[in-house]
Amino acid sequence: MWPPRYAGAAVTDATAASAAAAGPGSRAPVVLLDSIGYSFYQDPAGRKFLPADRYAVRLVTDIRRVAEARGDELESVIGVPKYDEQAVADAVRFQAERHGVRAARLVAVTERLLLPAARLREELGIPGPSVAQTLLFRDKVAMKRHLGEHGIAVPDFAPFSEAAARELLRAHPRLVAKPRLGMGATDVFVLDSREDIVAFAREQAGRLDDFEVEEFVCGQLCHVDSIVQNGTVVAAVGARYLDDTRSFLDGRPCRDLGLAPGPELDRLLEFNQRVLDCYPGFTGVTHHEMFLAGSGVCFCEIAARAGGGGVIAGFLSRTGVNLDEVMIQAQLTGSAPAPARVADHLTGWAVLYSAAGILAEPIQVPAQPWVIEAQILAQPGESLTVPVNCNSAVAIISVRGDTEADVTGRLAEVIRCAAPRAPAVPG
Repeated sequence: MWPPRYAGAAVTDATAASAAAAGPGSRAPVVLLDSIGYSFYQDPAGRKFLPADRYAVRLVTDIRRVAEARGDELESVIGVPKYDEQAVADAVRFQAERHGVRAARLVAVTERLLLPAARLREELGIPGPSVAQTLLFRDKVAMKRHLGEHGIAVPDFAPFSEAAARELLRAHPRLVAKPRLGMGATDVFVLDSREDIVAFAREQAGRLDDFEVEEFVCGQLCHVDSIVQNGTVVAAVGARYLDDTRSFLDGRPCRDLGLAPGPELDRLLEFNQRVLDCYPGFTGVTHHEMFLAGSGVCFCEIAARAGGGGVIAGFLSRTGVNLDEVMIQAQLTGSAPAPARVADHLTGWAVLYSAAGILAEPIQVPAQPWVIEAQILAQPGESLTVPVNCNSAVAIISVRGDTEADVTGRLAEVIRCAAPRAPAVPG
């Protein structure tokens, strides 16, 4: 029975009539560990990424989003507080052994859940990505050690300590400290002096073991988003950030631009494959960030999940493939479905932020055919808080164009049209 001590949990037995008609054992039981809401696991036409004729889905989701859990594929649903790690783990354990039938797979697509999912797979004996494999995509120290040992150009780095930071500062004029398991460009600190190091250590006392420190790399931050089969890239799209990924700190938009064919893109794609050669057994999706510095490329970090912002929309526009669906299928079957080709047009996106206050007017999106997706994340009358990470957006709008100039011009129009006016501050 579901542990009663979690009074905030909601349990629903949603066994479908169609499943009963199909007969016992005809569908693979799968635990889906989710935090974004079940409505995201389908395409705009309503086609499910986990179809009812193949899978019996045992869902663990954010209790605030239980109402989104609809579909004949759902066998049971448990809603738990999103950040209650114990409740999440116990819910997965319950779903994995529901009615004494062991789940065949445990699936998770959001970065925060990848490591917990790996730990639970190992505990429960469910096949899929292991803790050791997952750490090489989550822990910034482990990934840089691994890649550096394989000859990849990585920043000079160390697990954080004041001594290690001082040593690095003797070799480099500027440093960056960031969480080893960090996400969303949160808690990234630039350290220019010994005084900065001391102040950082004092302010973050009690959690310094969570950080790494590395040289500040001067270069253009870019990314390549890939579908990978056994370490080989089968489809990839490259892009560069036009703004600092920490622009949320002062409320400025963050723009991203797909790269046209040429030497710059060629260097990124070649480096991307060299990095993935270091993960020979990996199948799935990667979001790989790197610096273009002069004629060279330097590693920043790599994640085994789809990129944020408008990455999924842009990749879908150019390939017809949803990266989250690929990630799910890779965890279920060990195979990553790939597109036949990558289209010639380019895409880009803008993430919009707002100051704190009450949003007075709806966010307006240009009524243009080149807008490929508009995620409106705040509504009039909603109380907004100061952005705390790059995901604290009020809107994410993605566009397409034939050239880089087309895309940048359309992003400028999106920002002029959609950027929220200064919200009202409650009196």
